[in-house]
Amino acid sequence: MRNKQRANNNEQRAKLRFDTLLLLCSLLPAICSFTCKSTPEVTEQTLLESGVVPLDAGAAVYVLADVPKARPILEKISYIPANDKNVKMMLDKTKTAALAVFLPSVEDSRRFHLVSWGGYPSGSDIAFGTNKDWKKQRSASAKSSYWHSEKSQMSVAVTPSRAYVLAAMTKIPYDPIPSSEGIKIPDGLGEFGKGSVLSCWLSEPRSILNQKLRETGIPLEIPADKLFICLFPADQQKYEAHVKITVPSASQARALATFITLGRAFMAPPGAGGSAQNSAEMLSSLLFANPVVQEDNSLSLKSQPLSADEISLLFSMFSL
Repeated sequence: MRNKQRANNNEQRAKLRFDTLLLLCSLLPAICSFTCKSTPEVTEQTLLESGVVPLDAGAAVYVLADVPKARPILEKISYIPANDKNVKMMLDKTKTAALAVFLPSVEDSRRFHLVSWGGYPSGSDIAFGTNKDWKKQRSASAKSSYWHSEKSQMSVAVTPSRAYVLAAMTKIPYDPIPSSEGIKIPDGLGEFGKGSVLSCWLSEPRSILNQKLRETGIPLEIPADKLFICLFPADQQKYEAHVKITVPSASQARALATFITLGRAFMAPPGAGGSAQNSAEMLSSLLFANPVVQEDNSLSLKSQPLSADEISLLFSMFSL
């Protein structure tokens, strides 16, 4: 009964994410009837170097993406209707995006918070104002306004160079413009993710990672203080995932490295033809595909080359 209820909840959330994104994209043809303004380019690498990303605190996972280079991956995420012409139009205008994904709770109904950089047309007020589902709201965190739709349970703010989107599981407006300067990017991610097309980190890696390990039946507990996952281009339109796990001490890192090394001798190759077919095989691919490298209290691992479909499994594991 509990599994059935959980499945129904997941299905409802997926449908809501699809509907809200589709509704937002349906406004783009009206917005795009206005003249675009040229804006300075922002890239994933400049975000990593900046040390701060303008997103709300409290999310489980944070993601930075070079949208043109990571587009094959983004188009495989289940709740993005990639075949819709308006979605394609939105992706065409976006250069870089940062995403915060929140786990549902009684205290916090936020689902995701997105900020993107690109060349966005002016006239968004007119576009949203002509749609009766959207109401203008005053932002408490800035001398500006945003648009909110009770129907889509989403808030949107657009400037010529930046767009903010916040989706929640409630009709109550959430301000999409962060109330603070943003979230500090963890130390070490800038160097580790240099040259990647997508980088992410977990805010509470120990609990989230070990929960996923238990769910997939891998007999391992990792006392992770930090967890970075960065995707780099590989041959034949595939990507290589680089994973860095930081634990409290060098001795713990050494013990984990020994366990993973032993595990490589017993773990079967992931799926037919070397492709991961489910979450368990995806985790196995990350942990056991290649030799682990220890540096002080950190472990670095590399996956085998992964397709966009396989990477979408990685996103689904961490509620993306």
